[in-house]
Amino acid sequence: MLIAGDMIGTGIFISTGAIAETLPSPGGVLLVWLFGGLLALAGALTCAELATSLPYAGGDYIYIREAYGRLMGFLSGWSSFLVTFSGAIAFLSVILNGFVSFFFPILGSDDILFSLALPLVPITVKVGTLFSMTVVLLLSGLHCLGVKQGTTMQNILTVLKIGALLGIIVLGILFGNGNSSHFEPLFDWSKIGNSSLFGAAFIPVIFAYSGWNAVTYIAGEVENPDRNLPRALMYGVCIVIALYLAINAVYIYAKPVTEMKGALRMSEVATTALFGYKTSALITAIITISILGALNVVTMIGPRIYYAMAKDGVFFHQLTYVHPSFGTPTKAIMLQAVWTCLLILTNTWGTLFTYVSVVITLFSAFTVGSVIVLRIKRPELKRPYRLWGYPVLPILFVLIHLWIVWGSVTQKPHDTLIGLFIVCLGIPVYLFWRRKAAK
Repeated sequence: MLIAGDMIGTGIFISTGAIAETLPSPGGVLLVWLFGGLLALAGALTCAELATSLPYAGGDYIYIREAYGRLMGFLSGWSSFLVTFSGAIAFLSVILNGFVSFFFPILGSDDILFSLALPLVPITVKVGTLFSMTVVLLLSGLHCLGVKQGTTMQNILTVLKIGALLGIIVLGILFGNGNSSHFEPLFDWSKIGNSSLFGAAFIPVIFAYSGWNAVTYIAGEVENPDRNLPRALMYGVCIVIALYLAINAVYIYAKPVTEMKGALRMSEVATTALFGYKTSALITAIITISILGALNVVTMIGPRIYYAMAKDGVFFHQLTYVHPSFGTPTKAIMLQAVWTCLLILTNTWGTLFTYVSVVITLFSAFTVGSVIVLRIKRPELKRPYRLWGYPVLPILFVLIHLWIVWGSVTQKPHDTLIGLFIVCLGIPVYLFWRRKAAK
């Protein structure tokens, strides 16, 4: 539920229009979604070996630290705290406000309640700003109360969103006003065979499949990790691949790919065509639940990274605190909440996220590459689950992600350099904490 809930966010509802604009072929659209899913599965199975070998809280931070050293591990955790997780929570809470305002228009009001003209980060507070911050604080408070409370909510939200997608698929096929001729010709090889077009269409799919490693961050809190972590990673990703392929087939059944080009709310366009009436309220409700589920997962797993960093003596020592009754890293959870609220308040989360997105992709490559490094560096490590297809799967994953990074570097060199600079700011911070820990 954690993995499926994190992966099924907004991507499946909005990405197909962008893909169709780049690759206007029904078979091409389905192939991109299939390959994106297989890439996510390769990453998940790789992380299954890493998570069972090192079943501790912290996920990527732990694997990168063990494979490449403490500094690289810290830079991964530093970017997670500064941007990746906090920025993702800020992004999701702001987007959530936008969808909830469909039902409660007051949340979309442009009236300014309070403003402060600071030189670098001017602050403007609206009703939506307060709503987004309140959601962050409430979810953080929920996760302070225990893992069971957070996972129970996640189970409910994920079942609702999977049920909604299955409803669209089944009702669309049985009763929808679609046309199977939209699949003809299935493959237009003149478009699919163009590697640059195929690669450009691939990027939004990778975004839609992100979250395939969600459970590894709480590996230290999973019962019987040797068995349950690989199963969770494999089943979670396979469920999402099947859902994504089926829902895209329904999209194509509803609308020809040539008419999907650039459609921002593809799910609404398709369901309106299938059922003959506007489905704005229904789709908005489904997307709202999906965003809330993804927001719940990210709020839960991020603090486990900061907890692991603090245990290593490279972050605030207070973050090692685990509540005696609730068994959760409450101080790490609340620090993340406070920083996220500051990002929302100053409206800097989007800028930071844009700059660091390439570095996030690079760290994903480092994470999966860790399985190769650790097989060589630590052959004695217990490996209850050994990756099938080693070393081909991790090498392919790394090469594809490096290809995406290279494309971003050539297209947006300015943003990439700023992102690298932001991450490298962590080096003096790391040296400070190491010196403090040594004393």
